[in-house]
Amino acid sequence: MNTILKALFFGFVLFLGTLIVFESSASLWAAAESAPPSTELPMPLGLDYQEGARLYRRDCASCHGVAGDGDGALAETNALLRPRNFREEPFRFLSTQNGVPTQGDLVKTIRRGIPEAGMPPTLQCSPEETETLAEYVWALFQLGSGKGKTPGKVISIPPSIPAGSAVQGEKLFATYCSACHGTDGTAKESPEFPDSLGRLSKPRDLSSGKFHGGDTDTDLYCRIRCGLPGTAMPPFSINQLTDQQVGDLIAFVRKLARD
Repeated sequence: MNTILKALFFGFVLFLGTLIVFESSASLWAAAESAPPSTELPMPLGLDYQEGARLYRRDCASCHGVAGDGDGALAETNALLRPRNFREEPFRFLSTQNGVPTQGDLVKTIRRGIPEAGMPPTLQCSPEETETLAEYVWALFQLGSGKGKTPGKVISIPPSIPAGSAVQGEKLFATYCSACHGTDGTAKESPEFPDSLGRLSKPRDLSSGKFHGGDTDTDLYCRIRCGLPGTAMPPFSINQLTDQQVGDLIAFVRKLARD
């Protein structure tokens, strides 16, 4: 009998806790929806960002901040969480030669999210809303360090990334990657490197299998070709690595994750 009562009690506590979390989430959602626009932001003339601002306040401001400075309320609760400062930082995940993303790059990141870093996908946005949200994020970027910048030429991505050899990839990894990521890809012995805002962090632990910005062969191809702007990860052009060699590197990195 005591066991049954305990089970009922814990079940009630769990139900009550879930209800409180749901009610709190609903209140935060309502507050975000009704929040007034940030009138101090000098958005470009001739463009209507009202809908983008509404979507941004609803889905992004709690982490990235109302003005896009990466200082949202949720970001302050977790020192390891580093939402992008759209006003001062470059975008990491892109497909261009000059480190400035296309609209498609922003849409892809918003739609997929970066679950590995705590950013969920925007499942509640329609394709049209995602485009609108990407336009607003781009406008925030233009208000800061992105002023006057335009996307460069999109890199040439092969329709099918060449199937690679992990054996050859290991040799290439030792030459081009191990100095930062370590010979085993864990980066355990690697130093910390500053990002564009001077914050220190270790290179990615590639053995974890968690690849920010996507884990398809095409995603990894873009990371190698375009690098990660704002970090110590440089781009590797076709003059440095052939497509076959990039395929070899991808094969080895995947082997690191499996092992």
